[in-house]
Amino acid sequence: MESSLTETIWFSEKRRKIMLLLLDGPKKPDEMKEAFGVTWRSLILPLKELKEAELVCNSEGIYELSYIGKLIAETVKPINEILKFFEKDTEYWVKRNLDSIPEYLLDRIGEIEEYTISEPELNDMFEPTVEFTDGLLHSKHVHSIFSIYHPLYPPFYSELAEKGIQVSIIFTQSVLQRITEDRNEELQKMKDLENTKLFLYEKEMCPPSIVVTDTLFSASFFNISGMYDHRDIMAFSQSSLKWGEEMFEHYKSLATEI
Repeated sequence: MESSLTETIWFSEKRRKIMLLLLDGPKKPDEMKEAFGVTWRSLILPLKELKEAELVCNSEGIYELSYIGKLIAETVKPINEILKFFEKDTEYWVKRNLDSIPEYLLDRIGEIEEYTISEPELNDMFEPTVEFTDGLLHSKHVHSIFSIYHPLYPPFYSELAEKGIQVSIIFTQSVLQRITEDRNEELQKMKDLENTKLFLYEKEMCPPSIVVTDTLFSASFFNISGMYDHRDIMAFSQSSLKWGEEMFEHYKSLATEI
């Protein structure tokens, strides 16, 4: 191999995308053209370079990864997902404090796919979006971490629980204290319902506020100054929901049921 594998894989986005496409299985030229939405001519050179690097094989007109190509593509995929994830909204992510995300989930943060960032108008700063509230009202379960006090959440979550939705909430100590002082009636109501589980997280590392249901994932990450700036992300893909559930379960394992 005359050129290094590093140059072959990372110095060309097209070569990298071809390898990741072939990671799903062998492909015919027509399938590759359709996947990329380009002419076959534009794929000839990168495929030739991948074949010369012995990363791709061509057998009877069908392209597939070599053994080493598959091993490398499997390693490249999560890194590629992370790059795409941060490149989408670099300005937002460079200002986030992600220290509270466990390392094994931070390595897979690219699994939060097709997310959007919401930033409310000044007059609607404390109003959840219709998309968010409708999503929760039509969910089978709602798992949340409350590390930010939101005055509308206690009555709203109480309503969800009374509708029969399975509700689990992890409170940080400061948020639980504030809700006890301001919204104790709703808190007691949720405590009395069998379909509601409440937990107290007392450790020093403050997690982001998250909401994950069977249909949506939302997260409020603190900025690098440790402040909440009302810029939240929302995603609906299955990989995003799975990532969010694992985040919730991680912090639930560190919390105590109330």
